[in-house]
Amino acid sequence: MTIRTEQIVSRINNEALRQAATACLDVADRYKSRSAIIKKDVALTDIGRVKALRDEATKDYLPALQAAYKPIADAMADARKARHAFSIPAPDPTNIAGALERQEIRAMLKTMAPAARLKLLIGTAVDERIADAVLTAPAALSGMEDHFDLALESAIDRRFGDRVAGVRAAQEIADAAEAAMLVARNDIKAISGVDDRTFQAMEKEGVDTPWLKREISNGREIIRRIVPGATASEATGEEIAMGKFYGNYAEYLADHPGVRPVNVAA
Repeated sequence: MTIRTEQIVSRINNEALRQAATACLDVADRYKSRSAIIKKDVALTDIGRVKALRDEATKDYLPALQAAYKPIADAMADARKARHAFSIPAPDPTNIAGALERQEIRAMLKTMAPAARLKLLIGTAVDERIADAVLTAPAALSGMEDHFDLALESAIDRRFGDRVAGVRAAQEIADAAEAAMLVARNDIKAISGVDDRTFQAMEKEGVDTPWLKREISNGREIIRRIVPGATASEATGEEIAMGKFYGNYAEYLADHPGVRPVNVAA
């Protein structure tokens, strides 16, 4: 592990995500080393070197980055799903008196100065009727377009406490791991020497080929995605459609030269 990598991943307080982030940065480091060899290859013309850098990034290193990033993407999706479980319930549509009260509250808030509105909505001593009036309607109706998310997070903190704090902590760890992937992505883009549009096209073309394996569990066939160095998981429909049933790790590596070999059972 390089000093830079160690510095970047040191704040990721989850071993699996720290390893995934390290793997992302390792892909970029290997591409940098490979680019140095390509640039010194006297058998290539200047145009040939540029093409080789792009081709290898597309075929080998961007798919490897995508594969290394998968545990981070999964963690981010899990965190978003957990976060969405904490929401403000919709009001009872049959309660006309409640609807009128919320309408009056929103009208009152809209005439107030922003600081005065926030004072009524942020903190621990908040009348939840006011919060509900704001959070169960479009922000423009209460003049809260600029501070709606702040009011929402404050309400969720009050109502869900420690449970949502744990979810936020998981989100922050996943965000830190994703930041490492973005560093690696930017490194590869810079070394390849292409503009944003070209690089995005390279990413779309350079799709990882998942390693698939058939297993029988309780009489049912299950197709799992094998991720070298990590725990296998049941493959999604998209992974099955794009995957390949490799016979062993050597076959997988032959299709993924950008992947750093790890110790796995063949």
